[in-house]
Amino acid sequence: MEILLQEWLSVKGFILFTIGLLAAIIGVLFGAAGFILMPSLLLVGIPIHTTVAVNKFATAISALSNVVSFVIKGRLSLKKYFSFMIVSSLGGVFGALLAILLSEQIMNVVACISLIFAFIIVLCSNKWIVKDVKETEEQPINKVIPFAISIYDGGFGPGSALMNITYFLKKQYNYLKAVELTRIISLSSCTGAFLFYYFTGIVNWGIAIPVSIGSIVGSFLGLKIIPYIQTKWVQIILPIIFLFLLVQVVMDLMK
Repeated sequence: MEILLQEWLSVKGFILFTIGLLAAIIGVLFGAAGFILMPSLLLVGIPIHTTVAVNKFATAISALSNVVSFVIKGRLSLKKYFSFMIVSSLGGVFGALLAILLSEQIMNVVACISLIFAFIIVLCSNKWIVKDVKETEEQPINKVIPFAISIYDGGFGPGSALMNITYFLKKQYNYLKAVELTRIISLSSCTGAFLFYYFTGIVNWGIAIPVSIGSIVGSFLGLKIIPYIQTKWVQIILPIIFLFLLVQVVMDLMK
């Protein structure tokens, strides 16, 4: 425990905290935490499978802090979305299983195809992004899309929250509500995936804890910023972030 404490308080621990902080802010605002978190962890020398496991843990902790806040404020009903949480958790477990069974190269191919498809959706989604939508205009949502995205999230991750946000915007939910629903799905899928990685021994607490603390702080900062985000910014920034995600995966394939 003393060794872990020294590691958390070291320069490396501060760097990991900062990575988690920035990733969570980006994740809450635009659903692209993995674009910051995963490449940054790889850059500081964290192995790929450990990086994925840490990403799931940090995102789950960050999402949990947001969901608890939503529930306390009466903005979110866990009972209403419990079935979505179960489905998303199972998707996360299944995705983690695929990540273990498939090679990294194959996973990158799957990620690339998924991101290309999602990028097309994002480009077409500007017409769905509206600033003020009445509750009665919100369209029903099914469990198939969150389940499919949760499989991707459990095995890879970058862009999964952005896919969920885009889906809820398409269903005429306003941006803040789309973020709230996305956070509860991210909590579920990442928890399911992390538990799978944990029981297979792919977790390094010396890395996971400082990143997660940064994620908690970043998630609350992100929620404070959301009310000031204008619709036109979302319409411009979402496709740009997704394009960067796509370029990142393509570059991984070309290595």
